[in-house]
Amino acid sequence: MSTPKSYKVSVQRRNLITLPKEVRKKLKISEGDMLDVRISKNKIIMEPYKLVPSSQAYFWNKKTQEDILEAGEDVKTGRIREVSNIEEFLEGLEDD
Repeated sequence: MSTPKSYKVSVQRRNLITLPKEVRKKLKISEGDMLDVRISKNKIIMEPYKLVPSSQAYFWNKKTQEDILEAGEDVKTGRIREVSNIEEFLEGLEDD
């Protein structure tokens, strides 16, 4: 296993640091993005922290993500049915 590439950065005036371009590009970090910063065993750990607009938050909750994966499996295995109108769809719900 190879050793991860190391970058040396300096702490500048007002305690600012600049992330190397290669790091920003690889992690898709842009100006204004948030980073989660924490200390672990005397090390600074920084991870991109992506905020989700409130209008999309429902999509990213655990239950919705599990439901999407389950639906994908249903499609793959053929556990689907086709309907031609809303009445057929609703009848199918009542049969379940």
